[in-house]
Amino acid sequence: MKLNPFFLENILLPLGDTILGSSFISSLKSWREIFGRNTSEIEKLQAAKLRKLLEFAGKNSPYYRLQNIPSHRDPYVWLKSFPVLPKRTFRENLEYILTQPVDGKLTAVMSSGSTGPPSKVYFSKAELSSTRALQIIWWEWAGYRFGNSLLQTGVNMKRSREKAIKDKLLNTRYIDAMSHSEAQILEELNLLRKEPRDHFVAYASSLYLFAKTALAHEIRDVKFRSAISLGEKLLPQFREAIEKAFSCKVYDTYGASEGFLIASQCHEGKYHLMTPHVVVEILDEKSKEVQPGQTGRVVLTGLDNFTTPMIRYEVGDLAVKGKPGTCSCGLELPVLDEIIGRLTEFLLTPSGKFITVQTVVRVLKHFPEIEQFKVIQKEFDLYRLIYISPKNQLDVREEGVQRMFEEVFGEPLRFEFEKVTELPKAKTGKFQLIENQYRPI
Repeated sequence: MKLNPFFLENILLPLGDTILGSSFISSLKSWREIFGRNTSEIEKLQAAKLRKLLEFAGKNSPYYRLQNIPSHRDPYVWLKSFPVLPKRTFRENLEYILTQPVDGKLTAVMSSGSTGPPSKVYFSKAELSSTRALQIIWWEWAGYRFGNSLLQTGVNMKRSREKAIKDKLLNTRYIDAMSHSEAQILEELNLLRKEPRDHFVAYASSLYLFAKTALAHEIRDVKFRSAISLGEKLLPQFREAIEKAFSCKVYDTYGASEGFLIASQCHEGKYHLMTPHVVVEILDEKSKEVQPGQTGRVVLTGLDNFTTPMIRYEVGDLAVKGKPGTCSCGLELPVLDEIIGRLTEFLLTPSGKFITVQTVVRVLKHFPEIEQFKVIQKEFDLYRLIYISPKNQLDVREEGVQRMFEEVFGEPLRFEFEKVTELPKAKTGKFQLIENQYRPI
């Protein structure tokens, strides 16, 4: 259903905001104006928003109030007085970090759990509207305009009424990203030949698998205006295959499902930091800021979520700090040189279906007794699940884990299980969650 862009943005979507009590369109217009500002104006806005957040958290969050951190006239000096917030500390103290009681007016968002146990973050309607509007900004950088058609993959096919309406209004066909067999991908590609879409928004692994299948079957007539990659690291070979298969440019994005939209590529290929939305620190092992060109830990302070203030939150990634300078795209935002981590591999089922890291994470979310894990494919039908289970936790339902994987993929699979006290880290400093030792892809 293609709607007139002007009618959609100025009539239908504002009407939807009125009915739902949200503020998506006003937030979108505000973000557009902000990203048109010059460097000095953006820096002043970030400093003002940071001061406001620190003051609010210190008064309204029991967790930060108890820390009793003295204020400073320079909000960035004040920020450095706060300790880095590890994910575990955040999860264990969430009820004290919150600045208001949890009720029906708040929306809970779960992190993906790709670097450990998932975290829950709460948003007000206004905060959620702002985040969703900022995501549209990313799409607009990739050439999207209201009225364009979208193919989008996701992990939750049970669309809420609000999301189902959004899909209709934004001309979006939403497909399952949980598992992609070659037959399923070919079916989608054949549908795209009959009903083309303007943009493809998907996990990096999904984009790559679609491209890989299209190239293998010499399908050359499926094209997009752009592909927008999210959720996983976009490897160079992924980008090359996607652009070759679909005759379009790939725009990579970098966010965290705790509600941070960290950076996105412009048409020049640079990763621009969303500095009006988040303060990004790239820190060494002593929690000191690294120099431009150096690699460090990504630590985030969100500037738009006052319900769940996250101050110096360590997201679990590594990145290379960008060098100062301007970009010919016109955006006056700082950049990241490179995002490290989230390296994606694929496992295969005996029938040839692909098992991605997103699938593994979603299945194991049903087993909270598994805190951290790694899945290794040993043979064509044998998988080894290495996991950490906290003390005083229920025994892991190993048979249930195997049964759920078999239900998702519709075929028998063999699993071995090993409980450990520590998982080995990859060279990036993150846990490599899946590894194919039988048939690397």
